[in-house]
Amino acid sequence: MHKIPQVIYLSVIFIIPFFGIAQRNAPNLPDYDTKRFHFGFSLGFNYANFTIKPQSNLNPFDSLLVVQPGGMAGFDIGIVSNMHLGRFFDLRFIPSLSLIERKVNYKLEYRKNTVGTETQDIESVNLNFPLLLKFKSSRMGNVRFYLISGAQYSIDLATRSKKRNNGNDIYLKLSASDLQAQIGVGIDFYLQYFKFAIEAKMSYGTLNLLKNENNILTNSVQSLRSKSFHLSFLFEG
Repeated sequence: MHKIPQVIYLSVIFIIPFFGIAQRNAPNLPDYDTKRFHFGFSLGFNYANFTIKPQSNLNPFDSLLVVQPGGMAGFDIGIVSNMHLGRFFDLRFIPSLSLIERKVNYKLEYRKNTVGTETQDIESVNLNFPLLLKFKSSRMGNVRFYLISGAQYSIDLATRSKKRNNGNDIYLKLSASDLQAQIGVGIDFYLQYFKFAIEAKMSYGTLNLLKNENNILTNSVQSLRSKSFHLSFLFEG
């Protein structure tokens, strides 16, 4: 998880100039929040992982010692649709495309003494459909803080759930569909011609994605759920 603090650190350095710009002059876009709808786009990074619940007893699997998830960084791009509900609330729909890579590591014992690792690399191209409620603070000059929460339905366009195992090559397969709960925080900056926001968000999968195929990779796991951190930069007109 060491990559996440590095991303946050770089983002803080990136944010600092916007505080100066946002507070330097008279309020920008004074009528912005009176409009019903706003549209834009988002770019961002993700750090995706799994929450794995192994079988409580791995003894039936002679050579298997430990099952562990491994996270990696990815990229997000989306389209922002925002509906103004009131002074402090917005409804947001941000369909997005996420490039995600994760790992599951199986520590195996060979010849009773030698320990090796079998790594399953899982690459996903997720098409996401989140519906989010945005709770906003009062506007302070050209800055506004907010909380965001909601649910997201995702479809993995690169799923290998239908890929056939070939001889000794056994693949860990996941369901293509997932339902996730999301919660996050953000900062809106009202600039001269558009609104810019930086948002940090966690996404927690609610469905067991594991496709059980009666082999050592799946029989040793009770459940496998998605988990990811997202850092997004949003531009709205």
